[in-house]
Amino acid sequence: MKTFLNYLGQFRVYSLLDLIILLIAVQAAPQEFLGVIFLHLGFLVFLETRHSHPFRNKMPKGLWAFLTLFGIILYRHWEIIPFLLLSFFYVEKTQKYFGYIAPFLRAFQYFFLFGGIIGYHHQIILIIPLVIFIRNFAGDLRDITKDRNDGLKTLPVVLGLKNNIKYIHLIAMLSTTLIWWSFTSLPIHFLLVVFLVQIFSYNITPR
Repeated sequence: MKTFLNYLGQFRVYSLLDLIILLIAVQAAPQEFLGVIFLHLGFLVFLETRHSHPFRNKMPKGLWAFLTLFGIILYRHWEIIPFLLLSFFYVEKTQKYFGYIAPFLRAFQYFFLFGGIIGYHHQIILIIPLVIFIRNFAGDLRDITKDRNDGLKTLPVVLGLKNNIKYIHLIAMLSTTLIWWSFTSLPIHFLLVVFLVQIFSYNITPR
């Protein structure tokens, strides 16, 4: 059970649910919907494979490539190119010059991924990168002490912030889900169930 929860945590159920609500909000076609899910999971596995945290079980070799390939086949938009490039540079956030721009990389990763689905004139496409930037920055605020000890130059570390803000990333995650939900016709009880799953799954991810 411990091994299962370790792997499940690395797939970040709370983030996956948030992504699903966003896909519903933009009314992604079934093929695009699945393509984005596979691309997201491939990105997470690639991230875990490259960073190799000692407190997380190793992902099967080549799984990230398998998931990403399926995502590319299903997604079928040219925006896959900037998405993959931004994904690669984000994974390099442990390097000196990529840590403090990581929130920007994540923001534009989403911008292109969803721009390929709905175009660049929809109201929500202007909100997506801003919200994702804030959420990713909140993740760095959660991990200030750890990132400083690991030598990462994240934006909060560069700004000289000293102490972790423990629950800020979870609050940011719930807030983004609420924003995406506001663009859907999903009932409020559905949102509440999603919130509960996000809250209870959040600490499964080994940190």
